[in-house]
Amino acid sequence: MLRGNRSRPVILMYHRIARPPVDPWGLAVSPDNFRSQLQALKRSRTPLAMDEFVARLERGSLPANAVALTFDDGYLDNLEQAKPVLEAEQVPATVLVTTGWVGSEKLFWWDELTRLILLAREPIAAQIEIEGETVAFDLGPADDWEPRQTWRTWEPARSEREKLYHDLWTRLQRLDDAERERLVARLSAALGEAKAGREDRVMTRAELATLRSPMVEMGVHAVTHQPLTSMPIEKRRREISESLATCEEIAGTAMTGFAYPHGDLDPATARVVAEMGFAWAVSTESAAVDRGNYDRFALPRIMATDVPGDRLLNHIAHEAA
Repeated sequence: MLRGNRSRPVILMYHRIARPPVDPWGLAVSPDNFRSQLQALKRSRTPLAMDEFVARLERGSLPANAVALTFDDGYLDNLEQAKPVLEAEQVPATVLVTTGWVGSEKLFWWDELTRLILLAREPIAAQIEIEGETVAFDLGPADDWEPRQTWRTWEPARSEREKLYHDLWTRLQRLDDAERERLVARLSAALGEAKAGREDRVMTRAELATLRSPMVEMGVHAVTHQPLTSMPIEKRRREISESLATCEEIAGTAMTGFAYPHGDLDPATARVVAEMGFAWAVSTESAAVDRGNYDRFALPRIMATDVPGDRLLNHIAHEAA
């Protein structure tokens, strides 16, 4: 059995430490598995904070078995579930915050869509227009309903609701943020409010201020989470600069790291990030970091899956090969 790849440094991408009833994008790792993962990483790798990881990469002194942890979005469970375990295990991490939701009771649009479509037991029907095309659906009650926690969007859909969810997500993802919010509000009005748990929301400013510690740093993840290459270049600049200003105001210190929403970037966007003074930026390309050939503003990350620690090491070995 593979026991992890010790020869190539990696950056891990997390989003949530939670047990949501459905998780179509595989964003959540359970608290028990998270602790197991940190313990396994400590046994087989050298955990480093992102700033140190990048500084040593630049100096040519990055250990071959180095690992850095990042969290995207800024969910409350990062504070309440992840931070205590990171501190107990003495493993550093960086939480990259989508600032447009900070302090809001609103769900991220993809979470609201998940609850409206995948968690509805009653019939659901609506008609909306997306980019000039009418999208209509009328699905009966889910008599055999159960939270299909194991379904992922990269797998074949097993029900009409899963097909509908993926279709709507794909259509909404690259829309202008205001238009997407309008359409999600239309869906919510037609289908009923999407009820959420407390930890499904993003942290408030006060909570973010308590997030930072010797083991946890903050970084920037734009304002609206809209794919940056779908915007004109000046709007990209505003997305990044406004999010940077908010994060620095909350943290009271300079921000060094940026994560591209959806991993979406091109050379022009990477130049904007570099010009704004960031030291590094991370994508969603699933690969190890090549110490001899890398781009500080497009560093790859391997997504952490919801498995115990030994299985995570095997996953890293496969993705880093």
